[in-house]
Amino acid sequence: MHQKNFRKTYYQIRTELFWGMVLCILLLLLMGIHANYRLMKQEPEKLSEDEQQIRMEVTYDDWHSELEDSAQCLLCRENALEEAEPVPGSDTIGLILLNSWTVLNLPLRRGETAGREGGHTGGSGIHYGYTGGITWLSSGDPDRGMAKISLTLPERCQPDEDFIRRNLCQTCLDQVTASLRFWKGAQEDKEAVPLCLLDRQTAKIYSAQDWYLGYFIRDYWIELDFEETEVSIKAYYLPSAA
Repeated sequence: MHQKNFRKTYYQIRTELFWGMVLCILLLLLMGIHANYRLMKQEPEKLSEDEQQIRMEVTYDDWHSELEDSAQCLLCRENALEEAEPVPGSDTIGLILLNSWTVLNLPLRRGETAGREGGHTGGSGIHYGYTGGITWLSSGDPDRGMAKISLTLPERCQPDEDFIRRNLCQTCLDQVTASLRFWKGAQEDKEAVPLCLLDRQTAKIYSAQDWYLGYFIRDYWIELDFEETEVSIKAYYLPSAA
């Protein structure tokens, strides 16, 4: 019977290589601990983000008119003026700056002006103005049925409730407040922008809030784009082929 003799074998490792390996192992352990700590720390933030995804509708239906003489209603007077003094192309679309009640035309048809208050007038080209803290730039090509208004709003811009309630009858106020409703995150600090669109032919009010990307008003396609305090509204005249 033969017995095998086993001898222990030793390997020589250079000192700097050995400690280098130890250091790498320690670094890997520390990185794992740090990553796990960050993951645990981020869990509450993820829950908070999920909560912010809850959407809620903001309405202004509780506003009541304080205008004593309905004949002085700004929207009623605007519509009456259109009926009494119609101008070529006045059956198109207007943008109302609610806090100053400035009506800017989207020059889509030949003969329109840029606006009833402020800025320059003319049927086409570029027009500009500064009204109630809002800077606006209007451009259009009536021959092609295209127009655009770009606006820069001040910080924390929101509808002036007192002014609007004092200058609109209840019927018109209901139209305007309906156009101001919008959606936002449950934790989002946000108000409606003090803008709305006016169909000059039907005297109806339409929304200019950021939860709309675009829609038709009769033969006019409206596109809305929002980026922080910048608002861009484009309009195209697209009559049906029928």
